[in-house]
Amino acid sequence: MKRIISFVVVMLVVAGVIGATTPLFKDVRLGLDLKGGFEILYQATPTTQGEQVTRESLLQTAKSLEQRANALGTSEPEITTEGTDRIRLKIAGVTDEATVRQTMKEPAELTFRSADGCTTDSSAKKDEATSKSTSSTKKSDATSKSTSKDNNEVSTQSAGATQEINVDPTTGEATTAPGDTYNGAAQQDPAAQDPLKVYCKVELTGNDFTENGASISYTQLNEPQIAIKLKDASKFAEITKRLTGQNLAIFLNDQLLSAPRVQGELSDGTAVITGTYTQEEAQQLKDQINLGALPLKLTEVYSQSVGATLGQQSLKDTLLAGVIGSILILLFMALVYRVPGLIAGFCIIVHTWLLVMIFIAGDFTLTLPGIAAFILGVGMGVDANIITYERIKDELRSGKSLLSAFKAGGRNSFGTIMDANITTIIAGAVMFALGTGAVKGFALVLILNIIVSILTNVFFSRFLLSLLLKGKIITKAKSFGVKESERSAL
Repeated sequence: MKRIISFVVVMLVVAGVIGATTPLFKDVRLGLDLKGGFEILYQATPTTQGEQVTRESLLQTAKSLEQRANALGTSEPEITTEGTDRIRLKIAGVTDEATVRQTMKEPAELTFRSADGCTTDSSAKKDEATSKSTSSTKKSDATSKSTSKDNNEVSTQSAGATQEINVDPTTGEATTAPGDTYNGAAQQDPAAQDPLKVYCKVELTGNDFTENGASISYTQLNEPQIAIKLKDASKFAEITKRLTGQNLAIFLNDQLLSAPRVQGELSDGTAVITGTYTQEEAQQLKDQINLGALPLKLTEVYSQSVGATLGQQSLKDTLLAGVIGSILILLFMALVYRVPGLIAGFCIIVHTWLLVMIFIAGDFTLTLPGIAAFILGVGMGVDANIITYERIKDELRSGKSLLSAFKAGGRNSFGTIMDANITTIIAGAVMFALGTGAVKGFALVLILNIIVSILTNVFFSRFLLSLLLKGKIITKAKSFGVKESERSAL
């Protein structure tokens, strides 16, 4: 009796929760091919004159754009390369198109520049440039919304040694530690008012830094600082050795972020920028550097809003087809497997509901490839039930009792089901690791589908069936679709 009550309570509670949460289904985010979104086509060119656009650099840039799109709060962006030098970006379900344009239209270009060999209108006064570049930095900060602060100290660090530049917040003049000299740009020189003219030589580009190479660390006083790691330590060592005593300015989109002075050769391939940053400002500067580290410079060919590929009518037709297909599957399971088929149908409904709720909770975007993976996962869930029930029917035909057949059939089918699901998960994991955009989305949905299917169509289904058998609700083999005449005596 207790098992019967437990079965009824479980069924009612699950059905009630599904019914109460069904209105949330409208919150599922739809992809560009179902809902529409924003599309941008970029032309890629080398960041350094004389270099070529390679397939590797184009793919790396596409990957960096995907990270930036995800940082905007979108999911499953569709990024494809076209030809040898173009990248097409599609972002589904865009709510703030202006922000996308601002962030994606002109991708950030990260460069480290020096004044080595640069000339200005007063190049004869080059030595006079030692104490006055802060004004240009301050002007750049005011006009470009740079994240660096007027009252800060910037340093480069190697092997534990740190040199500092202090900026007076009232006068804007640079001062240095006793015995140090500050090599900057001439404040009175009109050309020096433009940091790009002062620091005209590109020493490093975003391609020279490791992926997500900027990180936040903390000083002994628990002040945030930004560490930047380079791919080639020897190249950075040569640059810092040549520029000892000079400034190595950091530019993002031709806007000066910071201009730390190189005090000596940095041989470990890591630079550290310190200053009077808040945690938020340090985080913003770190993100700017990481997002700016694109292997190629991108020029927008065009950008536009696009309508849904299928349109709302196509979406309705797709949902209608899914509903009809599901009903046919449920009828098939009920007719062929009787009571266990009804339980399987209920578990498939639970499986579908649970997967949709995961989409809503994770704020995932559902696209056509995602729907394909969704349907594939439902089919695998049905297969799991069919394999189990066929094994149980075989045990019943051999003459075993209902409970013995249930235990033996479940035990014998479990390994087969798990082997099939694990191999599919491995395939999905490979697609997720190596794929981009829609391929990655398909793989993610497929993996989630399989995990949910194991929970619902294997464990939950068997739990409900065991309650019916142990509660003596099912007492005859025909409840499993097996005739008494088909059974053999043991």
